[in-house]
Amino acid sequence: MVREIYLAGPQGRKGQLTTDLTALEDAARAALSPAVFGFVAGGSGTGATGRANRDAFDQWRLLPRALRGFTRRDLTVDLLGQSLPAPVLLAPISAQTAVHPEGEIATVRGAADAGLPFVLSSYSSHSMEEVAAAAEPGPRWFQLYWPSDDELAASLVRRAEASGYTALVLTV
Repeated sequence: MVREIYLAGPQGRKGQLTTDLTALEDAARAALSPAVFGFVAGGSGTGATGRANRDAFDQWRLLPRALRGFTRRDLTVDLLGQSLPAPVLLAPISAQTAVHPEGEIATVRGAADAGLPFVLSSYSSHSMEEVAAAAEPGPRWFQLYWPSDDELAASLVRRAEASGYTALVLTV
């Protein structure tokens, strides 16, 4: 009986989304073609930065505190003048229609539903204006790969600002 209760989750409801990143990666590997999975899971260049990030993350340990009461967990953080429900944002990933027909449109809607910032890649499958329209009212940032043409860079920044992106993430 206890096993069934734990498997079913609180009040008999099972969560829709796992926080187990390995399970998410395994599900993606099963659902996507090898080429698309390689694009999504792979890093740029030699992958050294991705490995270093993972190694740094693996150094953290969560220590459960048994027999301590709590009535509410609060993961709220303030970042760049915005109050966020958790210290999480959706980082820029280009060409998301390779994974899902709606691509960034679907992703930004999910981020908005969670109240989390969505960072739009310069290499989005959709225009920044289309993504911004789908994001209302969620927080959104724009990641700019600085082009060699400064006039083009200025134009992209103006468009992002006009579309309601509140932060600029530079990749140089």
